[in-house]
Amino acid sequence: MVETLRKKAKKSNMLRVIFSVIAIVVLLAVTKFAIFDVITGPTRLDITADPDSYKGKYVTIDAEYFLYDYIEHTTTTTRKYGGSSTSVNGYSYLTFQSVDDYEKEASIWYFYSIYLNKSRQQEMAAKIDEAFAYWNDETGQVAPPDPVTIKGVWTPMDAQTEMYFRQALGKLEISESEFDKMYFYELDTKNIGGLNAPLFWVLMAVAAGLLVFAIISTMGFFGNAYMKNIQKYLQKDSSTSIAAIEEDFNQAHLIDKTVWVGKRWTVYMQGNVAQILSNKELVWGYYFRRTGRNSVSEMRLYTKEKKVFHIGLSEKDTQEALKIYVEEQPQMVVGYSSELEKMYGKNFSQFLDLKYNPAMREGAGEFTRL
Repeated sequence: MVETLRKKAKKSNMLRVIFSVIAIVVLLAVTKFAIFDVITGPTRLDITADPDSYKGKYVTIDAEYFLYDYIEHTTTTTRKYGGSSTSVNGYSYLTFQSVDDYEKEASIWYFYSIYLNKSRQQEMAAKIDEAFAYWNDETGQVAPPDPVTIKGVWTPMDAQTEMYFRQALGKLEISESEFDKMYFYELDTKNIGGLNAPLFWVLMAVAAGLLVFAIISTMGFFGNAYMKNIQKYLQKDSSTSIAAIEEDFNQAHLIDKTVWVGKRWTVYMQGNVAQILSNKELVWGYYFRRTGRNSVSEMRLYTKEKKVFHIGLSEKDTQEALKIYVEEQPQMVVGYSSELEKMYGKNFSQFLDLKYNPAMREGAGEFTRL
């Protein structure tokens, strides 16, 4: 018995590990493996380097001058019964860095875009005012604004964003020249790995959970956790021996390769752990099926303590098991009806009088100890 259950548990653990690894790889692929960039930290963006060399990378920059919130990003929600509402998500800002070119004794301005959440609108409005105050100052007494450290994904602008970006530059009478460089890129702070940040972190949390699941399943190859419930049963019932359970198991009816219906016990695999039920405690069993999104196909077994156990089986396999219970467990009611369910829930003593109590009085529920 132990070796049989060990093999079943090992197979289950192997399938769990394979499923987890595949799912983790899929999640990482969907997010473009961006988690590795996040873990190692963003790359410092050199604004003077080829902008294409940072394409799609998680970067950081100390943004110097914010000039214009040239795009307001909104979401419009249409109500089910008519009407709609619009909410602001954030803004795209026209930004530039100033880099001194000592050979030419001039400064080169590198223009690009930064997306920030609406929660930073007030902060950025102040930065815009500071930038214009500094560049319009003729006294030399106004200090430049403090840089703002921004982390995000260096993303090529789509056609619409680029159009608005060019329009914003036009309104400020800025055109590309030797000293004015245009980068049609946006430092995107709302998305990581091509997904919005909240969804990205949800998927990474799922991936982390799957990794833990895979590690635990791998550890299952080397332990005996699959026997823990049988061991608990033996501790609870000191009059029962593992030898008795094994003898009953060896003569049990095998259902769907994972359920063993013996005369005294029912043993079944639930995932990677073996479960055990004392048959003399069972009072009711039937097949249950639910179709649809959360479909279920299972055998339900109820005990005299009003506990219910769910064993995943097809209807055919359940009927085969129930037939065995009918033949070998006279104390059990087999089959479902709404009247039985109502009696079980509202008048349990009457339910027990159907089969269980008469069988106990006649001694049919007693088991000869091995």
